[in-house]
Amino acid sequence: QCQNGHVACFSCWSWLSNKCHVCSHDAIFARNIALEKIVESIKSSCAYAKWGCCNLVSYAQRSTHEEACLFAPSTCPIPGCGYRGFTGCWSGHFLVDHSADCLHFVYGQPFEVNLEVSLPFLVLLGEDDHLFLLLNKNMMPFGHAFTVVCLRTGNLNWKFSYEIITASGGNPENSLQLKASVTNTKEWGGMHPAEAFLLVPYDFCSSTSLTLHVAVARSASV
Repeated sequence: QCQNGHVACFSCWSWLSNKCHVCSHDAIFARNIALEKIVESIKSSCAYAKWGCCNLVSYAQRSTHEEACLFAPSTCPIPGCGYRGFTGCWSGHFLVDHSADCLHFVYGQPFEVNLEVSLPFLVLLGEDDHLFLLLNKNMMPFGHAFTVVCLRTGNLNWKFSYEIITASGGNPENSLQLKASVTNTKEWGGMHPAEAFLLVPYDFCSSTSLTLHVAVARSASV
């Protein structure tokens, strides 16, 4: 506020050049602590309230809360895309922009994946629109490490688990199997979960591809 008590918000004050926009006098602006306290006491709904966030946040805390909010959107994992979407709203985006880049599946039903060993991940889209990534990390000199993560935000009412089975291309009697819980992540930036993964030796793969049998199960959180 200026010496006469006229108030300007911070963004406007930055271009007033110490001249009051009300009384037009040269002024030395000072913080209006009383008005700041009033503004800080006002709480409003999170920007992601319609997606399930019930928090009421103050003006000062709004940006910090929304950056960390469980219900904030996730970024599409396809390189160069930049689309930000919410849990339950991914199928439309992939149908329009990445129709060839994802595999739809039904919970509890095994499905076959023929994966190029050079691909870092494959997008799996559940019947309820939850978005999963089948991650593939080259673990030289041992083989490929496979794991499944769920790229989701919002209410974690569901628990997911997965199973991966693969057989050796040279000797089908040799097989590997993993059963594990799905790791949840808001954003995937190239980091691979280390808690559980299936390490498939290079000898199980052909020169360019590998066949996996995958199943993802869903159960209600207690």
